[in-house]
Amino acid sequence: MTTTQESLSANKPMPKSILASRTFWGAMLTLIVAIAPKVGEMVDNKRIDGASISQLVVLFGTSTLTILGRVDAKRPIYTPDGLPGPNKSDLQS
Repeated sequence: MTTTQESLSANKPMPKSILASRTFWGAMLTLIVAIAPKVGEMVDNKRIDGASISQLVVLFGTSTLTILGRVDAKRPIYTPDGLPGPNKSDLQS
């Protein structure tokens, strides 16, 4: 049995630090990549406008929702056949 299958078949999944979550780091890196050009533009223009601020607020909000979704996740997910991760048939008893 593989590690993925072992963790899925256990009664309770093993907890892990949020800092060990690929979802968390993916959200954080996406946030950095998304805000860097906007912050650079504001620095170059030496001005902050409402549109830039609203874009930054939306980016921080969506990244926060992604991280909260990961923290609250209880059910395992499956991927289509041929893609990495467990298939639907792997999760059915």
